[in-house]
Parts: sequence; structure tokens; C-alpha cells
Amino acid sequence: MTALKNFCRLGNIVGRLALTIAIGSAAMLSLFLVSGSVKAVEEINRTDDTLAELSQYIAEGHASIRALVTTPGSSTDAALAHFEKAVEARLTRLRSLNNLVERRSGVIIWTRGFHESINVQRLEDARRAYVTAAEVVPTAGIAGGMRMFDLHARKLMVTVAAMRDSAETARSQALFAAEEIVAMSLGFGGLVTAYLIWYPVFRRKMDGQAALPA
Repeated sequence: MTALKNFCRLGNIVGRLALTIAIGSAAMLSLFLVSGSVKAVEEINRTDDTLAELSQYIAEGHASIRALVTTPGSSTDAALAHFEKAVEARLTRLRSLNNLVERRSGVIIWTRGFHESINVQRLEDARRAYVTAAEVVPTAGIAGGMRMFDLHARKLMVTVAAMRDSAETARSQALFAAEEIVAMSLGFGGLVTAYLIWYPVFRRKMDGQAALPA
């Protein structure tokens, strides 16, 4: 009987120890996931800021270049060269941000879909088409050439806007996931803590009742 009680006591200790290890492991996993989601939001914000800056520059640059295109005798060469250089600098920054995220395992979990939607090549193609449309306005005629020029500008801005929309979606998903993980961790941790605290109390009470004479 004593050997059986000792075995049960040992089993209880081992079970509680295993449960404690499981809680610690779950806590570390939760910390890793939440930390990754928070860092993901930071990376998404950096990318979104660059996209916002790019969008604003395109709108302002297009207005400036358009004014030159519609002014007889004006040259757009310098303005288009500056536009290409400035846009390329921002695209290079976007490419660097994507490469950085791909090397961070805890972040890419939450941002894979978003950063796959940041298609820098598509933006580069739209930029080249825009510049080409501006250059051919004088030969294509003001009416038809300007329509194509404005159309390519609109396409470039819409492309950037779509990527910004995906940034907002990815940000919301990462924040929601972090909140859910924290809530689940707290709930699970509370239940297990209650078990570890109260089980010995009830166990001693049950053992005491069993030890009473019939």
C-alpha cells in the first residue's frame, strides 16, 4: 500500500513537472509568435510609408510634368530624368525592405502574402510606360497623347494604391493574430495555474477523508 502511494505521489510530481515544462514551452512559442507579429507590423509600416511617399511623389511629379508637356516650347527631359531617378530610389528601398523581411523568420510568417504583393517589377514597368507616354506626347498630338499620358499616370498611382490596401489588410491580420495569441495564452495559463495551485489542496483533502476510519 505504501509503495502504491509513493508511486502515485511520484507520478503526480512527474505529471506536474511535465505540465510546467509544457506551459513554459507554450509561453516561449507564444512570445515568439507575438514578437514576430509585432515586428511584422513594424515592417509593414515601413513599407507602407515608402508606398505613401511614392504615391505622393508620383501625383506631384505628374502634375509638374503635365504642366511642362502642355506648355509650348517647354522641355520635359530634365523633369522626366529627375522623376525616374526619384521613383527608382523609392523602388530600391521597397526591394531592400522585401529582402530584409525574407531573412527574418519570425516576421515572414505574417507578411509573406503582403510582401509577395509588393511587385517592384510591376511598378518599374508602369514607370517606364509612364515616361514613354510623356515622351511621345509631342509626336502623338496633344489630345490623344495627353489622354494616354494621364492614363499611364493613373495606372501607376492605382498600382501603388492597391499595394497600400494590401498593407492595411496585412497589418490588421497581424495585429488580430497577436491579440488572439495573447488571449489564448492568458486563458490557458490561468487554467493550468489554477490546476497547479488547487489540485494539491483537493488531493490532500481527499487523502484525509480516505484515511478516516469507517
